[in-house]
Amino acid sequence: MTFRGTVVELSGDLLEDASSPNRALWQHGRLAGHPRLGNVAQKLLALCLVYISVAALIWPSAYFAMGEMYLHRLFVFGPLAFLSVMIPAAMIVSPKAPVTLIVTAIRTNGVRTAIVVTTFVLMLSAFTTYKVNIPDIVPFFCDEALADLGELLHGQAPWRIAHAFDSDILSMAVAVTYAKMWFLEWFGLVFFASLFANQPVHLRYLTGMALVIVVAGTLMATLFSSVGPIFYDEFLGGDRYAGLLEVLKQRPPNEHVLSYSDYLLTVYKADQPALGSGISAMPSVHVAIATLNAFYLGRLNRWLGAAGWAFAIFILFGSVYTGWHYVLDGYVSMLVVTVIWRCTASITDGKRVTTRALSSKPVAETAS
Repeated sequence: MTFRGTVVELSGDLLEDASSPNRALWQHGRLAGHPRLGNVAQKLLALCLVYISVAALIWPSAYFAMGEMYLHRLFVFGPLAFLSVMIPAAMIVSPKAPVTLIVTAIRTNGVRTAIVVTTFVLMLSAFTTYKVNIPDIVPFFCDEALADLGELLHGQAPWRIAHAFDSDILSMAVAVTYAKMWFLEWFGLVFFASLFANQPVHLRYLTGMALVIVVAGTLMATLFSSVGPIFYDEFLGGDRYAGLLEVLKQRPPNEHVLSYSDYLLTVYKADQPALGSGISAMPSVHVAIATLNAFYLGRLNRWLGAAGWAFAIFILFGSVYTGWHYVLDGYVSMLVVTVIWRCTASITDGKRVTTRALSSKPVAETAS
């Protein structure tokens, strides 16, 4: 397949369901070749709008304050997240003309992508609004049980196992992956999937993302209201996790954990809306998102999937190492996301219409 004189190879192994710059496939943002999936997109949008509307109606001042902050961050950091994923993808798919590929993709699907990403940001605003109000709905109560079960499963406090081979290099790796790369991967893949959302695998990922936010990030977080090891002594009293805090203080790269926990505690006590605020442990959204990303990457390419799973496992490790989560928070997150991914399998069932099947003509001709 040629694209303005450039050969574009879309290997089923490399990017299994990713679209190429074919207007016949992307036309008007429809689920080209998959008309039966049109109602999936409609149901997904309806779910998002209900989730957003409930938060905005119950806590209007908090929600709109969050929305303003998140939209500002979108305009500042959104392009970086998008390019961090799109540039490598374009270089793989069209190594001779990656810039042309990106420009064509944006020109063809830019409006749809803007709608999807804006909805995603409004979902994040609602997610944080719900999160900061969890203790008002269900006071924190699960921490002791989660801590006890984790120690029962592993024979000792899981954070001690995570710090058994501690070093500055390990703490730096956790800091970079947990506090920086995780966000870059998450937002970058959302941008990428939004650009190709008229293909089933990308629609499945976006549907899974919405369900993870609603089910794991809000409903389960409310039902299993908890603060996590790093806040355990502050909220429950005693010194059960004093050793963890001391160990964290010994490694300079862990400063981000201590400073951000102070920030969250200050915002919680002030009862004021703030970016990235809210205290919640079970289940771990960090682990849930990384797991969903791993499933998604695995559908695009086996090697990307292997990297995604390695990253997800390290995020699970980091969630315990930092004290943000009990080990069960991560285990439950992985289980829930696995169920969600399986439940959305019907979106990618059936015979896929590929670009090769749609046209034997050069892309330059079909796009004209």
